[in-house]
Amino acid sequence: MYVSREPILQVKNLKTYFYTEDGVIKAVDGVSFELYKGETLGIVGESGSGKSVTSLTIMRLLDEKAKIESGEILFKGKDLLKISEEEMRKIRGNDIAMIFQEPMVALNPVYTIGDQIMEAIILHQKVKESEARKIAIDLLRKVGIPEPEKRVDQYPHQLSGGMRQRAMIAMALSCRPQILIADEPTTALDVTIQAQILELMKELQREYGMALIMITHDMGVIAETADRVAVMYAGRVVEYGTVDEIFKNPKHPYTYALLSSIPRLDVEDQELKSIPGTVPDPLNFPSGCRFHPRCEFAREECKNLDPKLFEVSPSHYTACPFYGVLENVGVK
Repeated sequence: MYVSREPILQVKNLKTYFYTEDGVIKAVDGVSFELYKGETLGIVGESGSGKSVTSLTIMRLLDEKAKIESGEILFKGKDLLKISEEEMRKIRGNDIAMIFQEPMVALNPVYTIGDQIMEAIILHQKVKESEARKIAIDLLRKVGIPEPEKRVDQYPHQLSGGMRQRAMIAMALSCRPQILIADEPTTALDVTIQAQILELMKELQREYGMALIMITHDMGVIAETADRVAVMYAGRVVEYGTVDEIFKNPKHPYTYALLSSIPRLDVEDQELKSIPGTVPDPLNFPSGCRFHPRCEFAREECKNLDPKLFEVSPSHYTACPFYGVLENVGVK
């Protein structure tokens, strides 16, 4: 699975808060994980769990209301939170690139697809415009866009949703990054195009040897792409392990609930469950375990505990001290 035993990225106890007129939103509240060269880390959870804010914090693309309260983001040993914005610009897009959630919003409507890809190439690779254009056309061809010599001069609105997403991938890969962060890369696409985009990303990952962070709410996407998984809820990682451990032997009731809400081909007469309630208001998190108001296994102690991740096995961590209850409910 791993090309290297040394992590290329380490996120340690990261806290990103938003200061609003209504109060402090603890969007990311003590998140930690590691990413190794050549692997895919899936970050999964419902909307509002802090997945996207985690990725934007890594890229240092937060708005003025946000403040990184504490933590470390170590890229090849260098803390990205301690370097200057000028140094960060050299890393952003060049060493660490990102595919944003909605390509129609992320792409600038008044510039051609080619201009937007070429901008990063010229900035980071220091090549002439004519050479950058050739590279842009080659990238569009590589990501499966037909007639790339024509598409390079078109505007985002002239491309379909699937082609816009492919253009975003081409843009992200323009400088052969060591890490690619994909934030819900298939959300607005139909099922057939989703499968094509995921397969394309896996092919490009193998070719480029890059590490990939796949951010999604879709457990099916995680099963298809990830090597390891971080399950997030209410700003925290509640379970962390290999994809096999997470799917076959979940150790947190939230993970179990997510898995119970999706259909499985290997189970006949499966009863799909829904998770009661909604993700808590980040301005007013419940006391104790933040999942306890929605947890079918909650007990009185859960209202007062402040659970942290702890090791279940050398590669598997959970934030539920009562995870043993899952062994009695038929989780396979």
